[in-house]
Amino acid sequence: MGTVQWQESNQELVVKYPDLTEQVWAQVLKDFSLEAMEINESKVSTLDDIYRNVYPEVSRFIKYDFNSLMRLLYRIDISELSVKKQMDLMPNDTAEAISTLIVKREIQKVVLRKQFSS
Repeated sequence: MGTVQWQESNQELVVKYPDLTEQVWAQVLKDFSLEAMEINESKVSTLDDIYRNVYPEVSRFIKYDFNSLMRLLYRIDISELSVKKQMDLMPNDTAEAISTLIVKREIQKVVLRKQFSS
């Protein structure tokens, strides 16, 4: 699970926006809750922690409620084409591919909001 080092690969953003992790986590919780999908609301201190919380939930929804997962992806604004491309890059773990897309998109949303509110 999780070959990407989220905190390290986004270090420039983490330094520029000290509350990035907190805001991304809040966005993840909001999007999951808007789809009535439960996610472990544990405390997170890094982007890697966010990924580690998203991955098992995505894995569970793949197995037991794929339609809800697809609605979540639609809400987050992740296209089916993006999912297919990511799964081509990570063919051995669908949950890893989708979790990667979710975390990437949530980071983008928070960063864009911060850039345009400044």
